[in-house]
Amino acid sequence: MINDLILRPGWFIGTESLFDIISMFITFFIFLYSYKVYKLASNKNYFYLSVGFFSISLGFLFKVISNSVILYPQFSDLILNVLSFLRPTYIYTASLLLYSFLVLTGYLIIVCLTLKIKSNKIRLLLMLLVLLASILPRQERTFTFFHFFAFLLLSVYIVPYMHKNYKKQKTNSSFLVFLSFLLLTIANFALIGVSSYGITFYIIGQSISLLAYIILLINLIALGLRK
Repeated sequence: MINDLILRPGWFIGTESLFDIISMFITFFIFLYSYKVYKLASNKNYFYLSVGFFSISLGFLFKVISNSVILYPQFSDLILNVLSFLRPTYIYTASLLLYSFLVLTGYLIIVCLTLKIKSNKIRLLLMLLVLLASILPRQERTFTFFHFFAFLLLSVYIVPYMHKNYKKQKTNSSFLVFLSFLLLTIANFALIGVSSYGITFYIIGQSISLLAYIILLINLIALGLRK
């Protein structure tokens, strides 16, 4: 089965693709906004933040590509006409592994920002862990470890920082950012349980994840309206 890396109902793939497209555009808008702030303020933190969200956005693009292989066989045929050595399973698997690597890389960049990690040795070690977490879904034929690693990055590092930032600033914007990353943490926690508790957890996790990115978009729009 080409759809064996992710345990999910076939009827949900189209809806999931819509979720991923929306998330891709939202994270891309955040990348543009962060880069714009960086150009105006020359603050390196915003540059790295923009790189982080660009990585996440690119990850969602590959997730959409992987789903397109299932939803639109003619998409695979078009690629195969140009690159005959490829197979739909290769495109599907490679796209999913790139999705996991790029999303985790985006989270990792945000972690490095929150912890102010400047040591290249520590960054390299963390990148190796991200690479391992991205390869394991193929080896173990499950995305459980990917979601577990994402859950750790979010719950141990990012969410506590965002909560501390909210307690310090006491603004609606800081609260929405904290809430969105908290929801992403909950989403990944739910997705960890897919292999044990069934596809309902997958649908719940994907829905909560989309809600988290929508909240980030609402916050971005609110910030834009204030200027």
